[in-house]
Amino acid sequence: MAGKNRIGLQFDGMEELIKEFEQLGGDLKSATENALKQSKKAVTPGIDQAIKKHHLTGDTEKSLDKEIKVEWEGTTASIDVGFHIRQGGLPSIFLMYGTPRVTKDTKLYNSIYGSKVKKQIAEIQKEVFQKMIARRMGG
Repeated sequence: MAGKNRIGLQFDGMEELIKEFEQLGGDLKSATENALKQSKKAVTPGIDQAIKKHHLTGDTEKSLDKEIKVEWEGTTASIDVGFHIRQGGLPSIFLMYGTPRVTKDTKLYNSIYGSKVKKQIAEIQKEVFQKMIARRMGG
């Protein structure tokens, strides 16, 4: 697993859109999975680009989780993003947070945790639900 780096469903007005979608008879599980998958597809290339500049052994780059798999724990869905620590991704932590000898790579850090990425994810998720509602309404 990529660890605790996960995308969940979070955007302004989420509860209202979900309620509207359910009232229209929409499949909430597939809508949720679609929103999470689209979110990961949007952020993973930025993470990949940010790690490439380090020219490491290649193990860290290869450990980037590119699998598009939604995991459910009860009624909570999430999708892993980032690096598989046990599969060569450990250096990503030192790069993102820095060490006494290595300066923090803000671009790499922001590609996962940055406010711009969080805003992008929220917009993607909201858009997915709005489009699915529009389809349910025949629009």
